[in-house]
Amino acid sequence: MKLIVYFSIFYLLCMNLYAEKVPAGYVAKWDTILLSDQDYEIKSKKTCQSFEGTLKKGKIEMPHIIPFKIINKTLINFINGYKINSEESNLDLINQIDTVVIWPNYQQSNWYVLMGSSSCFISWIEIQPDNLDAIIDSGKKL
Repeated sequence: MKLIVYFSIFYLLCMNLYAEKVPAGYVAKWDTILLSDQDYEIKSKKTCQSFEGTLKKGKIEMPHIIPFKIINKTLINFINGYKINSEESNLDLINQIDTVVIWPNYQQSNWYVLMGSSSCFISWIEIQPDNLDAIIDSGKKL
């Protein structure tokens, strides 16, 4: 009986060593804040698609998801890494990004990343958390 108990404990400990990174673990090392009610309020009427309006639509469609905004050095690293990894030729548009919101879905492998500039929606990507982490890490190297 002791042998079975020891084997079970050893097996459980070894499984943790080979476990894949948990997506939430990535978020824990990024500079982020949760969205507030102000992030959903449309700030001005411009000729562009409203970033806040896009967030509102997302919240209506997926009310169970809690989005967050990346800030500080993580935001700078994401933008730099996105420039490096982007196949888009419009670097001027990427350079204007001032807001990045991550819409995580822990039940799926892909998350949504929404990018905006001066309350205008610029672009979005659907990406796996480990690839998002790689973009942020590549931005650190610049």
